[in-house]
Amino acid sequence: MLLGIDVGGTFTDAVVVDNGKILAIAKKPTTQGNLLNGIVEAIDKVLEHIAPAHIQRVALSTTVVTNSLVEGKTEAAGLLLIPGPGMNIAGLLPVEPFILSGYIDHRGREVSRPNKREVENVVQQLKGCRTLAVAGKFAVRNPAQEQLVAGWVRETYAPEHVTMGAQVSGTLNFLRRANSAYFNATVWRIFQMFAAAITKAVADRGIKAPLYILKADGGTMPLSHAEDVPVEAIFTGPAASVLGVMAMAAPESQAVSLDIGGTTTDIALWENGVPLFAPGGARINGFPTAVRSFWLRSVGVGGDSYVRRENGQIVVGPMRFGPAMALGGAQPTVSDAMRLLELTQYGEFELAELAMQRLANPNQTAADVAREVLGIAAGLISQAIRDMLAEQAAAPVYKVEDIVYGREFQPQMVLGVGGAAGGLAPMVAAELGVPCIVPPGAMVANAIGAAIARPTTEITLRADTAQGYYTVPELGIKQEFDKGKFSLDTAWTLAAGHLRERAAASGMAEAVADMERLYEEEFNVVRGFYTVGKIITCKLQIKPGVLITVTAKESAGV
Repeated sequence: MLLGIDVGGTFTDAVVVDNGKILAIAKKPTTQGNLLNGIVEAIDKVLEHIAPAHIQRVALSTTVVTNSLVEGKTEAAGLLLIPGPGMNIAGLLPVEPFILSGYIDHRGREVSRPNKREVENVVQQLKGCRTLAVAGKFAVRNPAQEQLVAGWVRETYAPEHVTMGAQVSGTLNFLRRANSAYFNATVWRIFQMFAAAITKAVADRGIKAPLYILKADGGTMPLSHAEDVPVEAIFTGPAASVLGVMAMAAPESQAVSLDIGGTTTDIALWENGVPLFAPGGARINGFPTAVRSFWLRSVGVGGDSYVRRENGQIVVGPMRFGPAMALGGAQPTVSDAMRLLELTQYGEFELAELAMQRLANPNQTAADVAREVLGIAAGLISQAIRDMLAEQAAAPVYKVEDIVYGREFQPQMVLGVGGAAGGLAPMVAAELGVPCIVPPGAMVANAIGAAIARPTTEITLRADTAQGYYTVPELGIKQEFDKGKFSLDTAWTLAAGHLRERAAASGMAEAVADMERLYEEEFNVVRGFYTVGKIITCKLQIKPGVLITVTAKESAGV
């Protein structure tokens, strides 16, 4: 049996899935002051008639990392950079960095060495920062200087945690890696505290199953591994909804999925049954990172969105002031409009009618206002979809086949999940002129997605046959080899071995059966009109996806 938990802005959901069927569902209010309380209540509810010993895996989708970053409730962290010459990074980072000497060139060769005295002087200015990040340009081609500086920092300053950029991401783009390393350091302690608390809570309930957390790319990783790279756990709520759709109703054609929750609507694009990924990586507070993520967009419209009149016009969201009036709240919401029009059965009909009547003009009925509210809410979501499609159409094209065979993204359907999907998703689909599907189990799709998400991890291997070494930056490896006996096939074989190594160290050894080649590149190194070697790069991952498909019934109980 698989236990999935999703912590949303309004509700915390839990489900137990066994052999593709949902055995139990729980939905509890999210306790914003202490997320753990709501999680524990959901776990206790869903296990009322299920023995904890039967749970084989627990997977969690949580807002703890995202909320701390968005709300600015993170820890101060120092950022030490080794950028080398020729790069102006002023204003491109979320914090003022400390610039260190040292330089690795694009081939991974050390041109100049960092200065230990310089590092000692820097750490004296970091009093109060117990976590730090170190990032070097071209460290993915030789992580030695990042490792050296991190070692000096630990030796002279003894911080509680040091994040190295090459271990967060093995791909090129120094700015994205530096941002990723910094954000990872700022949320490290918050996540440590949360991980310890959830581990204890699960153990106290007699659950001995391994504990996983969802990543932004839709995979899961063991919670113990996530403690070193908590930045991977951003945007897990939207990722969970994508996995839920994949498990219950993956679209075969181009499609749009909507996760319409209490606070926001998360939009994803699909093609051939697969969600599209964000080019380059996720953005955090406007800063680009190397965190692999689905291509998502959030709009501030949900079931609990505050509805009011401004200058005589109905306005929906993006604020939220508690639950709907139909559920005892103080302000009219989108959910009140849906309850009045009987698009949902949650809450008191009379209170929903009172909420809409409060907004009515003299010549309007409460039902007229409700229809206007839902029309505006659907219009906001539809416009966000159109903006996303326009952004997708304007994205640069890098492959010849995309130029020759590329086609405009034209969604053929809308799939809705989330508590407010039943009321709003069909209206959005109508505005786009396509059919709509709201699958059974849509109200707890995120928890389903967390429960059945496949464990994933990835590695990048780069070899320079002219110099006779290869690197695996995520593992901090630089290994020499025989220059005359290395090929692309050799690189893939080594990459597979190191991926198994990383998976085993992270408790995911059983997942390596489904490896996926993400990228390969091979260039000649020419000197004096002669080829003297090759630069070979390959990237390999355990493929994200779902362990099983799921059939759900809304009658599973909450």
